[in-house]
Amino acid sequence: MRILDLFSGIGGFSLGLEKAGMKTVAFCEKDKFCQKVLKKHWSGIPIFDDITKLKGEMINETIDLVCGGFPCQPFSVAGKRKG
Repeated sequence: MRILDLFSGIGGFSLGLEKAGMKTVAFCEKDKFCQKVLKKHWSGIPIFDDITKLKGEMINETIDLVCGGFPCQPFSVAGKRKG
């Protein structure tokens, strides 16, 4: 199965899904630091930075699964919980 990973962060969903035998074909993440991490671990996989402009025809692969994270800042104990 081929994955489109939205609001990707540093790729946690893709990491787990790939360990289950799936393949990430594109990311959508606006945070520049997270994009650097994604590029390091998934070189060659396109990273789109604006979900409001992402169109299906921009991805040259068939997508079987769309996954997406949500901002963890309000829930994480590692910050001020002001997401």
